Amino acid sequence: MADSAESGAEGAGSSAGGTAGSAAGGDGQAPGGETQPSPTVPSRLKVNEDLLVLIKKYAIQLGILVVVWLVGYWAFSVSWIMLGLFVWMWREKKQKAKEFKIKTARNAAQNEQATVLARLEDLPSWVYFPDVERAEWLNKILAQLWPYVGRYVEDILRSSVEPVVKDSHEMLRSFQFSNIMLGDMPPRVGGIQVYTEHVHRNEIILDMEIMYAGDCDIQIRMKRFLAGIQDLQIHGTLRVVMKPLVKFSPLIGGITVFFLNRPEIDFNLTNLADVFDFPGLSSLLKGIVADQVSNFMVLPNRYPMPLIPDLEVAKLKYPMPVGVLRIHLKEAKELMRADVGFMKKGKSDPYCTLQVGAQSFKSKTIENTLEPRWNEYYEAVVDQLEGQTMQVNMFDEDPGSKDDPLGNAAVSISEVVKMGFSDVWLPLEDATTGQVHLRMSWLSLSSQMEALDKSLDQMEKVKRIADADALSSALLVVRVDSAKNLPMPGMLKNTRQGRSIPRMTVKKSGSDPNPYVELSVAQKHWKTKPQYNTYEPVWEEAFNFLIQNPLHQELLAEVKDEKTKKTLGKKVISVKSLLTLDKMSTKRPFRLDGTSAELHMELILRILSSEADESDDLDEIEPISPTAAGPSTPAAPPTEPAQPSPASSTEDRQANNSNGSVVRRRNNAANASTTTPTRPKSEPAAVDGPNPYASQVQLSLHHSADTDKLLVTVHKATNLMPQANQKMCDPYVRIYLQPDKNRSGRKKTSVVKDNVNPAWDETLEFPVTLAEAKQRSLDIVIKNKRSLFETIRGNSTGTLGRVEVDLSKVDNLATQNNPIWFDLKQDFGSLSRSSSVSSYRSEL
Repeated sequence: MADSAESGAEGAGSSAGGTAGSAAGGDGQAPGGETQPSPTVPSRLKVNEDLLVLIKKYAIQLGILVVVWLVGYWAFSVSWIMLGLFVWMWREKKQKAKEFKIKTARNAAQNEQATVLARLEDLPSWVYFPDVERAEWLNKILAQLWPYVGRYVEDILRSSVEPVVKDSHEMLRSFQFSNIMLGDMPPRVGGIQVYTEHVHRNEIILDMEIMYAGDCDIQIRMKRFLAGIQDLQIHGTLRVVMKPLVKFSPLIGGITVFFLNRPEIDFNLTNLADVFDFPGLSSLLKGIVADQVSNFMVLPNRYPMPLIPDLEVAKLKYPMPVGVLRIHLKEAKELMRADVGFMKKGKSDPYCTLQVGAQSFKSKTIENTLEPRWNEYYEAVVDQLEGQTMQVNMFDEDPGSKDDPLGNAAVSISEVVKMGFSDVWLPLEDATTGQVHLRMSWLSLSSQMEALDKSLDQMEKVKRIADADALSSALLVVRVDSAKNLPMPGMLKNTRQGRSIPRMTVKKSGSDPNPYVELSVAQKHWKTKPQYNTYEPVWEEAFNFLIQNPLHQELLAEVKDEKTKKTLGKKVISVKSLLTLDKMSTKRPFRLDGTSAELHMELILRILSSEADESDDLDEIEPISPTAAGPSTPAAPPTEPAQPSPASSTEDRQANNSNGSVVRRRNNAANASTTTPTRPKSEPAAVDGPNPYASQVQLSLHHSADTDKLLVTVHKATNLMPQANQKMCDPYVRIYLQPDKNRSGRKKTSVVKDNVNPAWDETLEFPVTLAEAKQRSLDIVIKNKRSLFETIRGNSTGTLGRVEVDLSKVDNLATQNNPIWFDLKQDFGSLSRSSSVSSYRSEL
């Protein structure tokens, strides 16, 4: 038996090319008689790897058993076990979600088409925006360059970043990068948009959608401790400005890159840093990283790259702002319920955050309400108009855990600039219900002295009608260039006592100061980055100060040493002195008090000017529609609205509504509403697009010649009004093919729970010929699903809206029509969200 087994093994080995036979026999010879190298090294490596995996698995199981034994030995409460189980389950859930996200992004980098078809919700920007072009040629170039980019980044981190970190603090002397690997997955450019309107002749502006989901592995070491990050993910819109264009090689004077808004950043922590991957700590750490990226690459911060000599880098990095956006956060309504109530329905503890580039504002928290009123003012300095949006995010505050999102919205700043002033009710996206009320004013920058009185008068008017003590009338731009002849720490003359402080004893040559400049106006403080071991630092940084009253405020500039925290010199400058200068600006050295040192700065004062009167009545303006996220075309001059064509696509209508939103006066809306009752009763009330303040339904009407049926596709409805004393509803659509109301001519959709903006996307079929369909009409009613108890009481009709569509008035019924919006008629006697909304809509 043994011999037969051996012969069988030899036969199998010979049929496999001699590899298995030589390995079994150990003679290392092939059937041809040639000596082959022994493959024992790979086998040993595999055995060692399997052994390490086995040891790791054994250690993990042993650790679990030890923890269980210690819990019983020390008689820990079961609460600790439940807490540990909760943390473990939370980490497992987050880890699986993160791994799925990383896997999807990496698959998209390798095979974009297959991944897009499998996951339609993560489409790149060129799918949604026709003015955004694909850039596959650029992605191929990035894939070819990526290995060299990795080596370049490694050289930069080791030669530039690592020494600076070591010298920044005594505790960081042992800091070093133990591993720097960007991985094999290059970033992808989802789309490129080149601006051709509203740009200067000497510049080129383009936006790039950057998507990076790499397999990088960066490790740092401090003494015996090792920490790092892996699987870095970045998604955002990167703007590239090529300016100025010159007449000689290389034709472009410089390139400036920056993010318009905060990019989405995520990563995994490894080794010692993994202890931060717990609830609260993880979000805190990622927030710090996002803030650092914002301070470096998000507006108003830029990264300049000069391409020609003698180019002022400071002007590339810190150009003048274009204006100030004043935001009045008034209130919100119909927010989602995030907290669970036992005796009654739960509510929320909402607060709102606003983001304009790197600037972020947070409102106070209003507890236990779904209709908070903040009445708070904010002012944001705007550096770019085209493409930049204001992000609005609503949250429910949950102390001790991650805050629950209640919805978000976006507003195009260029649209506010065109209007000057707008009063906005924004419907919240990513939420079943909710709206936020904003009033926004655009303040342009003026260098005329006459504009100051008008600005102060407008500011006082707003203060009288609202609690707005922090409003501003001017903008001060401070560009800190450099300093010369700084004194040693401790040599600053005491001007108050008229004597000099003794010189400090310098024991070692490395005690030169690390100077930085701290600027202060009232309660606002900025400071530059420290320059290490120098008496003549060069900063080239710029800062913006919003000035309440330039006649009474002062700028304090202090040069300090980071090591000793001592003041090397200071200068107090009256803002009022800039009002009389040419163009309200000066660029010169300022002598620091008590020293011979000079601080070179440029000061520019601009008056905030607004053509609109913010104290106008709130009811004079209707809201604009929110903008869609992603790159947008620069604002074009307003044109007369064209009548919509039946063949226009839904996407075009939605794009026009989001990117070209306008504020309409109430009297125009009132005139439009007065003409509605004069229509024939059976004429379809088709409208241009979704109205953020009207109840509407979106339908597609088409007669199929193949099935000889009328196909009615019910897409969605917006702004439905629930019954009195209710905030939500359970809507469905019932359609009658009139004049018959038999069973075949009656159809209805499914019910959508707890939603005032439901989406059905259901197709209802009616057996009728095309000739008969053109003689019929559709009675479309949106109803609220009522409980048996409500039906028995009979005190509510359950109707949320109605529209009658005359099919003879529908063009091209035999062809595939695009979705059409229809206004819903409502019974205001039984349908209302609130008395204010009802009265407002009744006026319309």
